[in-house]
Amino acid sequence: MDLDLQESLAKSIIKGTGLKLKVAYLSPDSDIGLVPVQGSHVVEADYSGNQLWQYNYAITIKTKSAREAKEKLFAISNYLNGLDELLSDNGSFRFNNLEVSSAPSELLEDTAGTVMYELDIAVFVYTKR
Repeated sequence: MDLDLQESLAKSIIKGTGLKLKVAYLSPDSDIGLVPVQGSHVVEADYSGNQLWQYNYAITIKTKSAREAKEKLFAISNYLNGLDELLSDNGSFRFNNLEVSSAPSELLEDTAGTVMYELDIAVFVYTKR
């Protein structure tokens, strides 16, 4: 069974904030993307095959306005800080909790004035091995 965590998280953010978001890194048809980042790992496991996983994600935005980038990422951050339920459509995970790992931060600004910002999060879910 495929883990549908990233898709479930994206749907929840869209529903909770009203912002457009795609499961893609700075996708061309949307200025906000949700992508996995390195460091995801098993936190603990038991003998019956249950595993607590930490999955790391970045929410990225590319825009001409640093203010807009920060406002949108802080809106997402505020929503995620209050998230207490996240459901799997296919039963592949059981939500435990979510941590916003950092405040929105600027990644780069190009010579045309386009800025890229990122918000890091960690999602903790139980899976069955």
